[in-house]
Amino acid sequence: MSRHLLVFIFLVFTYNVSCITIDLESAQAVRNVSSKFVGVTLDAGLIGKRWKTFNFTSQKVLTLAKGMSPSYLRIGGTAGDRMIFNMTHDQRNSPNHRHYAMKVADWDNLNHLVMNAGLDLIFNFNVLLRKNGHWDPTNAKELLEYTVKQGYKPAGYELGNEPNYFRGAVSEKQLAKDFAALKNIVSSSGVPPFLTIGPDVGGMLPGSKAPTFLKNFLEAGGGDVVDVVTVHQYYSTGRNVTLKDFTDRKVLDTFIPEVDLFVKTCNEKAPNKQCWLGETSSFSHGGAPHISDRYVAGFLWLDKLGLSALRGLQGVLRQQFYGGNYALLDTNLNPNPDYWLTLIYKRLVGSPVFDVTQTKDPNVRVYAHCTNVSSSIGYKPGSITVYFYKPGSVMVYYILL
Repeated sequence: MSRHLLVFIFLVFTYNVSCITIDLESAQAVRNVSSKFVGVTLDAGLIGKRWKTFNFTSQKVLTLAKGMSPSYLRIGGTAGDRMIFNMTHDQRNSPNHRHYAMKVADWDNLNHLVMNAGLDLIFNFNVLLRKNGHWDPTNAKELLEYTVKQGYKPAGYELGNEPNYFRGAVSEKQLAKDFAALKNIVSSSGVPPFLTIGPDVGGMLPGSKAPTFLKNFLEAGGGDVVDVVTVHQYYSTGRNVTLKDFTDRKVLDTFIPEVDLFVKTCNEKAPNKQCWLGETSSFSHGGAPHISDRYVAGFLWLDKLGLSALRGLQGVLRQQFYGGNYALLDTNLNPNPDYWLTLIYKRLVGSPVFDVTQTKDPNVRVYAHCTNVSSSIGYKPGSITVYFYKPGSVMVYYILL
């Protein structure tokens, strides 16, 4: 292959860099991903906490948000199933009375941010607002009416967060019916074209209850209703996590059976529908303190992006843009290392995705894509981006021109 080689060393962690041979001559393009492959989230719980230090009027926040464009911004999370727009709904209809309000100003600020930053908004409705065993769309209709009136254009809508943890409050069959109601209500509201996204099942570990919940939901009609099938994934909780866990090949490899089972289930039960990680990061419950917000977290993040694209996902939404130890921005609204890694990824990595081989070192992770020639960097068509690393050693981007 006659190409010039530019090397970008993004992160040097320790040492022991070994020689790596990569065969690009026989690399096969296996699938495509969109320019919105990597997106971000904001947890709905931030609304209940009045956004903490997040500042919608900050030029810095707007500039950093623009750095993620084009992408989706999802508003969701467990707290979303306690949130009511404008607090006008009759709370007695819900089994959960610990509600809080998303004020009109909150919705305005979110929509103005995504419009100004060039992002597409995804909003998760509260599925625990229920009446006679069914989802009660009264509050959703109020939000949609206001959305149409203001001319806002969210790109997608979800219903509920990690319903497999509801302890029987909503069955898979009933949830599929609720999603059908959601799609009909949004369609009749007059909003522009949108995606129906869900069911945001928590986890996909083989042998757990989550894969069965997803399968039953899709078979019960959910697979016909949703446009994008979503699950959430974390390597484990952020409790008792050590530095070694962020570069341990055994930890990285735990993602493989989850993503493979998810893609297999999607292809069988919802063919021709997109499959996304609707929420994901390193470790759950906010991440690991003083580790998930450091450079070492990039090993898990880059490997997850590489595996997701290679093994058949069409979207990965990073938890989260702001808030928690795993956030892209810290409490002072300054970028954490994973913000810069995400920015570089979006600037350099394009489509299609290649399946490449390398010297038989099981600890080396190698991924390759066509370079993103549509970015402002100005690479020529035919360029290839290769990113690889050996956990605990070095993380490298190569651009072949």
